[in-house]
Amino acid sequence: MQGRGLTIYAVIKGLPAWKAGLRKGDVVLSINNNLVTDEVDFRFGTAQPVSVIRVRRKAGLLTMPLKRPPGALVGIRFADQGPSRCSNHCIFCFIDQMPKGLRGSLYIKDEDARHSFANGNYVTLGAMSFEDLEQICSLGLSPLYVSVHATDMRVRRAMLGNRHIPDIMRQLGFLEKNGLSFHTQIVVCPGFNNGAVLGRSLDELCSFTRGLLSIAVVPVGLTRFRRKALMSVDRDEARRICSLVMAKNEKDKRRFRSRRIFLADEFFILAGISIPPRSYYGDFPQMENGVGLVRSLLDEWKDLKRDHIRKSFRPSIRKRGRGRRILIVTSESAFPFLNKIAVWLGGMFPGVAVEAFAVRNEFFGGKVTVAGLLTGSDIIRQVKAAKPCKVVLPGIIFNDRGHTLDGFSAERIRKILGTKVSVANTLEELVKLL
Repeated sequence: MQGRGLTIYAVIKGLPAWKAGLRKGDVVLSINNNLVTDEVDFRFGTAQPVSVIRVRRKAGLLTMPLKRPPGALVGIRFADQGPSRCSNHCIFCFIDQMPKGLRGSLYIKDEDARHSFANGNYVTLGAMSFEDLEQICSLGLSPLYVSVHATDMRVRRAMLGNRHIPDIMRQLGFLEKNGLSFHTQIVVCPGFNNGAVLGRSLDELCSFTRGLLSIAVVPVGLTRFRRKALMSVDRDEARRICSLVMAKNEKDKRRFRSRRIFLADEFFILAGISIPPRSYYGDFPQMENGVGLVRSLLDEWKDLKRDHIRKSFRPSIRKRGRGRRILIVTSESAFPFLNKIAVWLGGMFPGVAVEAFAVRNEFFGGKVTVAGLLTGSDIIRQVKAAKPCKVVLPGIIFNDRGHTLDGFSAERIRKILGTKVSVANTLEELVKLL
């Protein structure tokens, strides 16, 4: 986390930064004699009414006071730093399992505590000294999202491909002692951190009383481009993991009166076990990790059916027309659930064929079955043969700029398919599009 200051990209005239004398091109070095390495440092340092800023300019070093009235914007923009990069060589790293030719941002290995705090990105803390952790604590970056994988340091170092990483339990203990909390994840790689290693990891993580917010246990994702020989989680292993984790889960819940250990949806699907009820997920702390997505979908469907019975939901057949075939695109793992919903929706729209359509992930390989990793090329190739009148795509396949992993927008998919294409992020949106 060491840096050489922040370069100012723009200063808004009339606001405190401009009045203090800060200008484009200045490099902010310190605030109140505290080094500045990122925007979090700057925001923290300038939160008070008056702060002393030291900058480097072509003419030399300058010191200037910045006066900030309560609630006022500082009025400054910094040049993009980019995230700190990961120095690990994880045996299961998904980025290393991607082919060449995708957009450049997909190959960035992020290991940045700022992004972890702000966006929920997972970091390993593998390159952080205790001085770095002290800075995180002084800034109050809580909660953090930490990839643990194993508390057994021999196993963890082997999995991360880095024999120099510090003891993760000592690091997490330091964060807890200094008032920070953290969400954690364990990516299970059979032959490395399953079985007794997984049990030990759960026990040791659950020894944190104040700092630990949640643990997500997720299966390793393997693509056809992987270079390391790894085993995937099969049905039998999924059942063993579910049994182990659920037992640890109940023990921890009895002690703390709330659930802190969560299994990814994929484990239940692989094991052939019913998705747990809403009460299992609490406030869904690990939704972005694939924990509770299916339950959320099923609960939304339940609410929709209740509204239908109460007649607050009545689709208009006249507006939508008859004789159409609508495909709701989904992944192989989500298909069994969405198919039931599609059958029910078909009954709501007589004369309109509503079908769930599972797209096989040929781009990454058949072992990748989640919707978030579907590509535009697979969707186009497989849907085109079905000749639908309309296609509804899941919003999760697009990034914030509206592109799939292989660079297709919904509009581009529409043009290639030659049919209507819509995007739905929720079941309610889906119904409105039918």
